[in-house]
Amino acid sequence: MKVVKIVAVGLSLVVLAGCSTRLGQFTAASSMNVRNLEYSLPNNTAAHTEGDSCIHTVFVFPIGNKDDRIQRALDNAIQNGRQKGIDGDLLVNARIDHSAWWAFLYGQDCVSVEGDLVKLNK
Repeated sequence: MKVVKIVAVGLSLVVLAGCSTRLGQFTAASSMNVRNLEYSLPNNTAAHTEGDSCIHTVFVFPIGNKDDRIQRALDNAIQNGRQKGIDGDLLVNARIDHSAWWAFLYGQDCVSVEGDLVKLNK
């Protein structure tokens, strides 16, 4: 009977445990159209890029850094675009998605970003 109480208390602590994480730190962000924003986008399909940031979880223990996941996904998308030869430093028409899955004691939690990598006109 005592073992059951100890297990119940232990599981309660795991269930009640929580955390707080910063989702990102951005140079510029908007969910609305920005007026008078001029940028170069010679070919819509050539400017498209994607990136992601994932953590894996074994049992209840995350493997990887949970902080700044959106920021790391954005950085990854920009770096992927630059590796494809796109000269840019800003994602426009960006979309941020979150996906997660679990199978038994293993899981994966990802933030993915896609958009057009552009360079602002001076």
